[in-house]
Amino acid sequence: MSYIGNQVTSVPFTADVFSGTGSATSFGPMIRIPAAIASIAVFVDGSYKTPGIDYTLNVDYIVFTTPPALGTNNIVAHHLGNGVMATQVPADGSVTAPKIADGSITPIKFSSAANSQIQSSGIVGSIIFGG
Repeated sequence: MSYIGNQVTSVPFTADVFSGTGSATSFGPMIRIPAAIASIAVFVDGSYKTPGIDYTLNVDYIVFTTPPALGTNNIVAHHLGNGVMATQVPADGSVTAPKIADGSITPIKFSSAANSQIQSSGIVGSIIFGG
C-alpha cells in the first residue's frame, strides 16, 4: 500500500504492571510520565477504573482512592499515548546543516576558547560572525 508522508506503523501499548498489597494506595514510578490522567487506562483485577474518581496521578505515580486488593500483577496501566519521555540527544554526526535554524548558532553558544579558535580560523569565522 502506498503512503504520502511517513510510513504508518503499529506498536503495542506500553503498560505498567504493579502488585496490590491491600493497603498501599500509591504505585509507581511508571515507565513514562502520562501527559494527563486520561492518557492512561487503569485496570485492577481486570476491572476498569475511572480517572479522577478511582485514581489520580502524582507525576509518574498512580494514587488510588481505595487501596487495590492484595494480588500479584493485578494492577495494569495502559499508556494511551507517548506521554513525557526523557530528552532525546541526537547521535554524534547526525545533525546536518539543513536541521540547524538560521541564526541559531551565535557566539554566546560557544565557550570563550571555542570563540577564539573559530574567530582566528579566518574564513569560517568570517562566515559565522560576519567579520
